Amino acid sequence: MESPQEKLRSWKVEATNRMGIAHLSLAHQSIDVPGVLIFGSPWERFGRYNHYLVIRDDLKTKIIPAHAGELVPGSTEDLVHVLKHFQPKLQRPNAPMTLELDPTNLCFSKDCGGHCFSASYRSLAPKAHIPTETMVDLIQVFSRNGGRILRFDGGGDPLSHPDVRNGFLPELAHQLGLKTTILTAGDAIQTTNLERIGAANCYLRVSLNAAKDETRQLFHGNKSRVSTLFQQIESFAGWLRQNNPSLPIGSTFLISHLNFKEVLDCAIRARDSGINHFSVRRVLGPATLRPFFTNIQLIELEELLQRVRELDTDQFRVFAPWRTIPEEDLNPSKKDFSASTCWQSSFKTIIEPTPENGYKTQLCGRYRGNGIGQKMQMEPLSESHDGKRWVKDWQDSFSTYPISRPQLPQTCLSCIDRGFIRLMDQIIDFINPPEHDFVILHLNRNTKYTEE
Repeated sequence: MESPQEKLRSWKVEATNRMGIAHLSLAHQSIDVPGVLIFGSPWERFGRYNHYLVIRDDLKTKIIPAHAGELVPGSTEDLVHVLKHFQPKLQRPNAPMTLELDPTNLCFSKDCGGHCFSASYRSLAPKAHIPTETMVDLIQVFSRNGGRILRFDGGGDPLSHPDVRNGFLPELAHQLGLKTTILTAGDAIQTTNLERIGAANCYLRVSLNAAKDETRQLFHGNKSRVSTLFQQIESFAGWLRQNNPSLPIGSTFLISHLNFKEVLDCAIRARDSGINHFSVRRVLGPATLRPFFTNIQLIELEELLQRVRELDTDQFRVFAPWRTIPEEDLNPSKKDFSASTCWQSSFKTIIEPTPENGYKTQLCGRYRGNGIGQKMQMEPLSESHDGKRWVKDWQDSFSTYPISRPQLPQTCLSCIDRGFIRLMDQIIDFINPPEHDFVILHLNRNTKYTEE
């Protein structure tokens, strides 16, 4: 496949940085673009750009806010591939670009300080899981229909499922050409085959949430020790340096009144253990899930977050919220933002277990568990035990689901995916696939890094 730089050369376009400014030579004109072009591999670019610079084959250009967190563990290359196979009449690709696969509701953590989005629905079927043979079918049909990015997520903790923990399913996905990640609390990391997972090029992202054992145990409601977690990660980081040095390790820290004083110490311990990405997260969802902070605590927290930001290097990339911690979720039904359609549910989807150990396909992450515990509930797109049929059911949902994708931005009471939705709204309007061929370059416009 022709690389972006090769395509630009064939269009007689040159894209460079000159004295700290992005510079485009387009046929008979030159353009200086505020910002700096970011080059390199997907992981080298990760966290270093905050806009796309899109160049069409007629040499029209458009700058669009964008960041790598919207695609992780995928990249712009995956988005480009799916856009080139976009079906404009159906307003969707053949299969979602990203599948978030929740293997099980089982979780070794209790409710993460009362902030867990899945605790309400998980309690209704705490041991529900998708059988391995069904997940094999789900993954294979996803790959066969053009899917690109697979996230083992939850719900429960994906490492609670033995065939995620032993590396079999990440290895299968890797053999099928999918990019994968495991999002885990890390409670089961001691019994996890990290080497097999690392060899499968699977990005491990661990929820740390504390610097001290007692805080971690209070927050997660179990006896898991964060000191043991750091030891396991340090060992894995050493293995990766020898065997797969381009694969980073990620981590998150969910901010609460229970743990915020430890965010800086946790970041330092994460860096020193060999973790490459440290992302501080706000609690999202209704007020019942959110922590309460006094004004004095918020001032102290912002001072700590600034010190966390100052730890950022190419080897240890830091992501901290730029929105205020108490800020509520966006409500698209009240015009907090507008979009022509819900591109999130057009390019991504969720599959989670049912109590009968089948699976159901959901619109998006906000409606895991049909939205129980959230501001709004939604029925699943489909439900089955047959893993081979889910893509067909997902395709059919664009015409059979009671609320159409274009109606969702006027219907949903809460949205956590505005960035991706507005990105896709602008890029599809600009390139009008398949009318225009295009190239996407990466631009840092010298603003705050977008929250991952």
